Amino acid sequence: MLLLVGPGSASHAAPSVAAPAAASSAAAAGPSIEVELLARLAPRRIELEGGGRRRSVAAAGDGLRVDGEPAGAVLSLPVRTWRIVPGAAAGPAARPRTYRAALRIRAERGVLRVRATLALEDYVAGVVASEALPGTPREALRALAVVARSYALAAPPRHPEGARCDLAHCQLLRGGGADRAHEAAARAAARATAGEVLRLPGGAVAAAPFHAACGGHTADPRQAFGGEGTGAAAVADPGCPPARWRAALDPAALAAAVRAALAASDPAGAAAVPARLGAPDLAVRAGAGGWVTQVAGAGGGWALGGDAFARAADASAGRGVVRSSRFRLGGGAGPPVLEGAGHGHGVGLCQAGAARRARGGEGYRGILRAYFPAATVERLPDGPPTERSADVGARRALPPGGVRR
Repeated sequence: MLLLVGPGSASHAAPSVAAPAAASSAAAAGPSIEVELLARLAPRRIELEGGGRRRSVAAAGDGLRVDGEPAGAVLSLPVRTWRIVPGAAAGPAARPRTYRAALRIRAERGVLRVRATLALEDYVAGVVASEALPGTPREALRALAVVARSYALAAPPRHPEGARCDLAHCQLLRGGGADRAHEAAARAAARATAGEVLRLPGGAVAAAPFHAACGGHTADPRQAFGGEGTGAAAVADPGCPPARWRAALDPAALAAAVRAALAASDPAGAAAVPARLGAPDLAVRAGAGGWVTQVAGAGGGWALGGDAFARAADASAGRGVVRSSRFRLGGGAGPPVLEGAGHGHGVGLCQAGAARRARGGEGYRGILRAYFPAATVERLPDGPPTERSADVGARRALPPGGVRR
């Protein structure tokens, strides 16, 4: 849910919703979402349970071994409930995961690549269970389900071959691990809103993002992401607690992180960043609600968007310290000190604010109207839901390289 990134919350081109040939008729019966699982773990071996059988699947170069025997280049498995246990070498995050999906497993240079094809509503339920906190009120879960479904269908893929990842970079999909009551509530929210999306006035499904906490005011999507297509707006959200934070930054580490953030898109700007960035070296521009839209060198030479700078600053501080781009710069003539509020990119549905609204008796449609005034809740037609998606160029601005929830 974090988003330094927000569910992370989140801009994505015409999404991949068609089931691959490996998927069974159960997955192909309706819209489906392809997700690359376990990518951060880079497992060399997994234990796979499903259909009354347990398999050990291992990478051998660019080939597979199943239960120790050569098994070709690709293992395709039909839709059913699969329990995946990454090998111990994947580290402490190698917990068991469960998905109802078709699986396609291949090896690439000794690492397993596991792609799941999930029915849209199974995917939505999984995202809601993963992104929302246990105890979130029913109507807030329903609002998140509509947003997650809309984003899945309208946001362009951010990975090769049209897949999404299982991290907050796309939408978090933990594959279980929460308590049963919370997972049941997430499934109920998906069922209660099945097929409902946020639709823009022109007919396109909105690439609707969400985040953890806005701190009292959401961000303008055009200022934050530089594009249209979310249906969101900058709105006051007095029900969201301030979620205040403070970060004292190391000038040398910050400069290195800013150079790294600029390296691919602006090499000249990266070269202009000095060896150390103190508070006097930074020029901050704020937009609606106090969300920072740009941080630049005080003497020019380089500039980063507010969310990109916050991500770089957080990387320099060790992650989880700079929680949003809603901050003020302090520190006088010394090292930068950021005094901030909120958690995530601040655009679209604020999960903390939505929970407060739900506890106050507001229904999920009212919650969605508050955060997405330029969109309406509509049910998908029977046909492919992406036929009327907004063109990619109009929406090319959701957070690049990561969603800050």
